[in-house]
Amino acid sequence: MQTKSGKEISVVGPRPLYKWARNFKRIQDRFYLESVKLRRIKQIEDFIILNGYKKIFHIDEVILDLNIPNDRFVYELSTADLILVTDQKFSRYPLSGIIEKICDLTSTVPDAYICLNRHYLNIDNQRVEMDLPQDYQQAITAWLSSSLPDHVVVDMSRNYLDIGRSFTWVCPDRHYYIRRIF
Repeated sequence: MQTKSGKEISVVGPRPLYKWARNFKRIQDRFYLESVKLRRIKQIEDFIILNGYKKIFHIDEVILDLNIPNDRFVYELSTADLILVTDQKFSRYPLSGIIEKICDLTSTVPDAYICLNRHYLNIDNQRVEMDLPQDYQQAITAWLSSSLPDHVVVDMSRNYLDIGRSFTWVCPDRHYYIRRIF
């Protein structure tokens, strides 16, 4: 195709957004001259290593470049000893859907490390009929604990006021260790 000035241009079709989003952390890392690591990613790595998990079933959306050997990741849920969820889409399910998904996953593997993006939770404005704390971050934990009575829910999140500097679209900010009680 040529412009009116005679300059040759080519029109490139749109690139699938999912490929860009999947690699966003790597793109983000190029914003900095020095090597950086999100505290939330380091927290996940430390949790896996310090607790001795050897077979991780990872449900992800963005490549996090976890410093965990690749041979520790498994592709069959039934062979895992830990479920790691960092997928942003998980937080976009209706509240009842999130609870249902957690119950489904932990019925196969009792240990789960679930990362939820607080900005996506209850995106469909589902009514919650329970007394919850006024603090939104504490309310998320109270909701999870109440909704999962046959699970231990440990809040491993860092509470902070998010003003847009925390890259929650790379790795969700609310971290929970959830274990199904038999």
